Amino acid sequence: MEKVGKRTDRIKMDVILAAGCMLRLFYVLFSTIYDRQYDIGMIDLDAGHTVTGGHLAYIQYLYENWKLPDFDPTTVYQFNHPPLHHYLCALWMKLCSLFISNTDVLEESIQIVPFVCSLLILWFLLRIAEQFELTEKAKRFVMLLFCFHPALVLLSGSVNNDCMSLMFTVMCVYYTILWSRFPTAHNILKLAVSIALGMLTKQSVAQMAFPIAAVMLWMLVRSLDNGRDCRARSVENTRNAAIPVAPVKKLLGQYVLFGVVSIPLGMSFYIRNRIQFHMPLVWIYTLPEDSWQYTGNVPVLNRFLFPVPSEMLDNLRQFKLGCGYNVWMQIIRTSVLGEWDMADVGRSVKVLAVLLMLVGALLALAAWMAFIRVFVVRAKRFGIDSASRILFVVGYFVHLLLYLKFAYDYPQECSMHFRYMEIELLFPAIALAFIWQEGTKDQLEMRRREGGATGHPAVKRAISQVLFVLLLAFCMLSTAMTAVWCLL
Repeated sequence: MEKVGKRTDRIKMDVILAAGCMLRLFYVLFSTIYDRQYDIGMIDLDAGHTVTGGHLAYIQYLYENWKLPDFDPTTVYQFNHPPLHHYLCALWMKLCSLFISNTDVLEESIQIVPFVCSLLILWFLLRIAEQFELTEKAKRFVMLLFCFHPALVLLSGSVNNDCMSLMFTVMCVYYTILWSRFPTAHNILKLAVSIALGMLTKQSVAQMAFPIAAVMLWMLVRSLDNGRDCRARSVENTRNAAIPVAPVKKLLGQYVLFGVVSIPLGMSFYIRNRIQFHMPLVWIYTLPEDSWQYTGNVPVLNRFLFPVPSEMLDNLRQFKLGCGYNVWMQIIRTSVLGEWDMADVGRSVKVLAVLLMLVGALLALAAWMAFIRVFVVRAKRFGIDSASRILFVVGYFVHLLLYLKFAYDYPQECSMHFRYMEIELLFPAIALAFIWQEGTKDQLEMRRREGGATGHPAVKRAISQVLFVLLLAFCMLSTAMTAVWCLL
């Protein structure tokens, strides 16, 4: 009977993952490399070796020359980005060119690279969910959110480096958890390669160095503390597993291995440009102040706290949820719609978009509250080990604060796009799954049988049901919006 139940759970999860994959495939097949993209420029293989700007031009340059630019990357739009994503796209086009002579088809084939990365993101997200004390139902709950979230669907067809950079960021989270529980050289090598390749994809992946360093520091302090106290401190007991304490010498050796692999590999592109072109290690293309997206003339309170109420109401009358100068409104909008302009669509599509934004905002608020409760306040109660707690808390707040700093330092509407903080989907979503699980009938019944405190079971049950309804509505609205994008 138990085997039948496990097989049923596996089939249900496979159906959810298959639905997520099909949604992404549908989106990629019916969207071109110019639909809902960012900073891509143009690609024209028939035009010869013309060097223009944008991610597509970067891919074309590598495809035709098969070498890094021999000119200052800051002089050509988007060529300052590290080249891993662009090289892999160029390599894919090289392989396809052996069988495809139509240059239009060859150019469109670039989307295969982010599509594969989007599937790997789902795979690693599932692996991360499996590291926590979540029931099979709770894992399906959180994977429904990941499979149908519009931000992740949009990434599957995005030909810039956002999808691949998110993939490596998610890999960093997974391998940090894995290494903290099984501190072997093999696992820390995987972590080092993940962050290094991520930095060769996009410089923002380096932000993962902060939560990784926090976990490493905690592991070292724990090991030193264990060495001073020979009593029963050789393991950290959690309801999930007993996590061994690695010897100090072993940890220090692994830290050296991590640095030897990740720093030279991850920094190679930046150091090359610094030496050859005197390019700063951190260089970001900035729009001028006369850009229509400029928000520096808006009061900081309106940018980072609340929008002007009259403008907010006016947007709602026009079936929008905007105020492009306000960071929170931009997060709500761009997290589910990207920068899609709804000016020329019908009222029914605008209503669909507003409903999707509102339901997404409610889920995001619930997830944030769940994150505070599960990871910040009551981590032990939910069986979360200290390393995972540190990783998630530091990771969440570091990415959020650096995102806000970026939006402040570069006051443009595009600087507030959710794609600059998409890893923030992961941390609260896992917490939301815990809260939903807490109110399920099975969990409440199990707690009663074990004699544990159930708190307010009716309230927990109601919260669980509301969350499920919100998630179901979100998935349906997201699917409908994906169909609109593909069929309009």
